[in-house]
Amino acid sequence: MKQTKEFKKRLNHHFFHSLTQMYKNDVDIKIMRTKSNKGKFKMRIDKKIEIDSTPKRIYDIVIDGENTPRWNIALDEVIEKEEGEKFLLKSTIGDILIVDTDTEENEYITWHMEKSDMKSIGYIVEPKGDITEVTIWTDFENKKLRKGFEKTAELVLKSLKNYVDFIEEGGDSEDFDKKQLMVSP
Repeated sequence: MKQTKEFKKRLNHHFFHSLTQMYKNDVDIKIMRTKSNKGKFKMRIDKKIEIDSTPKRIYDIVIDGENTPRWNIALDEVIEKEEGEKFLLKSTIGDILIVDTDTEENEYITWHMEKSDMKSIGYIVEPKGDITEVTIWTDFENKKLRKGFEKTAELVLKSLKNYVDFIEEGGDSEDFDKKQLMVSP
């Protein structure tokens, strides 16, 4: 996207703007700038998948920190810190400290991080007839990490779909093998 000086000047007068959008394999990538971080670029990845289940079932699975390492291919362990106020995630992309959470039951959850390459991550669950569209998204600043985050988001959604399918078919969560990601239940 070629930008003129006038466009850049107007952009700096607003708090939050989308500079460009790129599409690749159903991943919506937005590069944004915030005035508050003095010109640093913030990137966002959105990845979607359709799952044959209810928004409530998917939401309940996503917010269940105790069971998340059973299905989330990128997550190894969740450690509660400060009496449930913070959570340390041991993951394949590094340790992540969750310091704040925003939720709307059966609609979305957002986690805000410290000491992580990601600034925030979240899920949105939307009913689409008999299925649910699930979006995973993350905000980050280092554009060199974009491809890795895209691939991780795709794998996490596939892992979530396989887990939900397994549970919907009567499987026991303790028997689910997230390493069999490419094998449908």
